[in-house]
Amino acid sequence: MFEMKVRFATPGQIKSFCSVCQKMTSDIDVVNVENPYDRIDGKSIIGLMTLELDVPFILQVSGDDEESAAEIFSEFAEER
Repeated sequence: MFEMKVRFATPGQIKSFCSVCQKMTSDIDVVNVENPYDRIDGKSIIGLMTLELDVPFILQVSGDDEESAAEIFSEFAEER
C-alpha cells in the first residue's frame, strides 16, 4: 500500500483528482488525518466534494498502480 499526505485547495482540484483516480485500477481512499475511520473512495466525486478544503488528508493507494502513485498524485501532495 502506498500512502502520502494530500491537500485540496479548490473544488477544481478535487474534480481533477477524481478524474485521475477513475483511470486507475487500484483501490484509492482519502482518509481524514484526525479520524482514520472517516474514509472516502477516491473515485467518488460525490464523496470527495464533501471534503473540507485546505485540510490535510492521507491518500491510500492499494493495487496495481501503487508503484506509480507518487508520480501520478504529486500535484496534490501537501506542501511542507
